[in-house]
Amino acid sequence: MARRRVRRRGLARLRHNERGAIVAITALLIIALLGMLALVVDVGSLFYRRVVLQNAADAAALAGALSCGQGEGAPEAVIQAGIYAVQDAGGASVAAGYPTFNPSCDAPAGTITVMVTESEQLAFAPVIGADSATVRTMATAAWGGAGAAENIAPLILSAYRLSNCEIPPPPGMEDVDRICSFWWNNSPRADIEDLTNAEWGTLDLDLWGVEVTQQCNNSTPHQFEEWMFDGFPSELPIYEDRPTYVCRGQGNFGAALDNMIDDAIAAIPELFLYFPVNDPTGQIDTDGVPCIPPELLDDPLSFEPCTVDKYSIIGFARLRILELHKGNTDEAQAACPDNWVRDANARCMVAFWEGYSSEGIDPEGGENFGIVPVTLVE
Repeated sequence: MARRRVRRRGLARLRHNERGAIVAITALLIIALLGMLALVVDVGSLFYRRVVLQNAADAAALAGALSCGQGEGAPEAVIQAGIYAVQDAGGASVAAGYPTFNPSCDAPAGTITVMVTESEQLAFAPVIGADSATVRTMATAAWGGAGAAENIAPLILSAYRLSNCEIPPPPGMEDVDRICSFWWNNSPRADIEDLTNAEWGTLDLDLWGVEVTQQCNNSTPHQFEEWMFDGFPSELPIYEDRPTYVCRGQGNFGAALDNMIDDAIAAIPELFLYFPVNDPTGQIDTDGVPCIPPELLDDPLSFEPCTVDKYSIIGFARLRILELHKGNTDEAQAACPDNWVRDANARCMVAFWEGYSSEGIDPEGGENFGIVPVTLVE
C-alpha cells in the first residue's frame, strides 16, 4: 500500500509539471502568433500606405511642376505640392526641405522633387515594442519645352540638304503641317557619303553645348530609348553668342535605332519627337576644323574626307514618324527620290512635320512650342 501511495504522488507531481510546461508553451505560442499577426496586419498596412503616399507624391510633384511651368513661382509651387500631398493621402505631409527645384522654379524648364512622409500608428506591433513607423515616398516631375521632359530623337536633321522639305523653313512656314522625307547615309563609299562619315547622325545629348576644345568620346549613350519615349529631363539651349556644339554618337547604333524608330511608328502612333537640326556648314572635326559636305562647298572638288566630331545645332523640328525604309529597297526610292542611292547603309524616313523653332530651352528665355508639358521622370 505504501508503495502504491508513493507512485500516485509521483504521478500527481508529473501532471502538475506538465500543466506548468503547457502554460509556458502556450504563452510563447501566443507571443509568436501576435508577432506574426503584427507582421501580417501592420506590414500590410504599411505597404498599403506606401502605395497611397507614392500616389500622393506623384500628384504633388506634378502639381508643383505645373505651377512652375505656368510661371507662378516657387512659393505657389510649394503650396500646390502640399495641397495635393494632403488631398491624396490624408495625414501625410511634404517632408522638411522639400520640394527641391532644379535649376529653379523660375526656369522655363526644370524638375521638382517632392518627398511625402507620414507617421503610421501600428495596431499589433506595440506587443513587441514598436508603436509606430514612418513611411516616406519621393517623386520627381519635369516641366518645360523641347529638352525638358520632351521626347527627343537623338538623331539630327541636316539643314539645307537630305530632305524634300526646306529646313530651316522660310518665315511663316514654321508651323505648316506637311509630310517630309529625310535621308541618311554613312556609307564608306566616298561617292555617296551623305553625312561625311557622321555615323548615322546620332547625338550624345549628355554632351550638349560643349566647347570647341571639348573631347568627345563619340560613345553610344544607353539612354537613347529613354530620351525618345520617356523624355529628356534637362535643358537643351540654342546659344545666341556662340555655336551650339553637340558631340556625335557612335555609328554602330544603327540597328538599335531602327528598332526604336519602328517602335515609335507602331507602338505610339501619336508620338511626336523633337529632332535637333544641324547646320552642316558649321559642323567640325576633332581639331575644330569645319567638316562640310562637298555639295555645300564653293568648290566641291576641294573636299577632303573628314569625320564629324561635333554638330552645330541651330533649332528643333517637331515630327511624327510615319515610315522608315532601308536604303536598298524600292520603298526607299519611292519615298526619297531626290536623294536615293541604293545602299544598305542608308535610311529613308517619312514624317509628319508639325513645327520648327530656332530656340531651345534656355534660362534666359526659350521656346515651348506653345505648350508646357509636365511629366513624371522618376
